[in-house]
Amino acid sequence: MQLKKNPQLDALNKQAVSRTTKQLKTNLQLDALNKQAPSSAKNIPPNKKSKSCVGTLLRITFIYVPVVLIFAANTLLLSSGCGGKTKRSEAKQYVNAMNRAQQAIYAEDGTFSKSMDSLGLGIKTQTTNYKYSIIATKNAAFSYGVSIRETKDITSYVGAVFLVPVSKAANKEKTTVSILCEANSPGNTQPSAPILKNGNPVCGAGSRDVLK
Repeated sequence: MQLKKNPQLDALNKQAVSRTTKQLKTNLQLDALNKQAPSSAKNIPPNKKSKSCVGTLLRITFIYVPVVLIFAANTLLLSSGCGGKTKRSEAKQYVNAMNRAQQAIYAEDGTFSKSMDSLGLGIKTQTTNYKYSIIATKNAAFSYGVSIRETKDITSYVGAVFLVPVSKAANKEKTTVSILCEANSPGNTQPSAPILKNGNPVCGAGSRDVLK
């Protein structure tokens, strides 16, 4: 016995196939964008035609989300009694976030930020234990988290972002490299600024690289 064709059922099946195909195409496009985003964080030279979308994506992905997690982690550490580690963790994470912000801002605007407010992180210039500040030039940006207390469990931090050529053959194309340094000894003295050595950032005298 042969089943009769149902025009309404055939029409519904065609619509379902069409919607599935469109959704699949959309998902493929989103996958492509997601794969491109992480590799763009440090190595994208400034492109003012697309800076708005790229810069916003970079800031949300690599800056704002980590900073929110930092605030939450610090609160949990304080409540668990890890006082000294929490104090140092605050400055370490904040200065690292400031480095990331400078890299994203350069990727978007082709220049470094010269004020804490324009970093868009919501970090106060002074907290209970640290004072935060930035210094920016044409080719580098320095971020400081300096202790305001002379205690044995609080050390100061400095971060730096440098512009370097993408390759020896392409001196005009620039990318950014960063470093985070911790003072070797506790105190409220501002650490020496990092420097570039053979194209690589190194910590200044009296401090060490804490990301290695």
